[in-house]
Amino acid sequence: MKLTLFLFCASLTVCLSAAEKAPIAVEATQQTTAWTLRFHDQNVLVYSFAQGTFKPYVKELHTLRGENVLRDAPSDHLHHHGLMYGIAINGIDFWSETPGCGVQKPVKTSKPEVITNTQGKPQATFTQTIHWLAPEDAFLPDTSKVALLVEQRTLTLILDEETSETALQWTSKFEVGAKNNQVTLTGANYFGLGARFLKELDPLARHLNSGNTPDLSDNKQDVAPGDWASVSFDAPGKPATLVIYGHPDNAGGPARFFTMRTPFAYVSATQGLDKNPLVYHAGDTFNLQYTVALYPELKSPEFIANRLKKVAGPANRK
Repeated sequence: MKLTLFLFCASLTVCLSAAEKAPIAVEATQQTTAWTLRFHDQNVLVYSFAQGTFKPYVKELHTLRGENVLRDAPSDHLHHHGLMYGIAINGIDFWSETPGCGVQKPVKTSKPEVITNTQGKPQATFTQTIHWLAPEDAFLPDTSKVALLVEQRTLTLILDEETSETALQWTSKFEVGAKNNQVTLTGANYFGLGARFLKELDPLARHLNSGNTPDLSDNKQDVAPGDWASVSFDAPGKPATLVIYGHPDNAGGPARFFTMRTPFAYVSATQGLDKNPLVYHAGDTFNLQYTVALYPELKSPEFIANRLKKVAGPANRK
């Protein structure tokens, strides 16, 4: 299978390889503040990293049928951005977006590399260097000496038409920055890699995880350890299932999943930092790996558990 990669930036168009059957097109805004990945002439992923904002994040994630399931900056929680990662560092909140909150500043972003992987699937990968900054340092011209953390974030999108799967592998490699000799990672019970969904999907959300079916009645919330958590939406004519798979080697150990259905549907893969803060010192490194899989249909716990065994990349169990 051959691939085509097109980079659109203002009037610049560059063809990096020729192809016919399964092209992936990658588009950038004129200011190069977002990547839009397209497959068969429709969006599959939009990643936003505009300068002057609080964090980079996945703004849209689409099924191979074409529907986006993520909601960005709703009026009730403007800081909820599709699929995003946020925690607290030395008491500075990197989840919320109000005065006094920290800023995740992208300082370098690679162009997506599009290939056919070893399984014969279309794949696009890009890496971003992010400085995690205290608010007073966020807009300095050179933030290399004031970062609390330096993150190398790699996102890999893999598309499988046979199983109708859109899979996003999220890998973050962190190093303690030069700002302090020690950092302490904390946060609320939902801080981590979280997903907010379209308003019309909220009342349809059905949550499952590898351990049980959470009781989310009467505005209840649930936090439980597990290998995965899923949210399915039985929307008429447009069913969908999103699954987040953790990794046992993540900092803090296997994932804990925060889930709720009301007042809106939410799922977050957390490190349990509300109960067990993590402390790192100058020169220390740590990693986080997740796989987010999206399907244009309802998926059973048996399918999701079996998929866990086949995950190629960060969430692979061997």
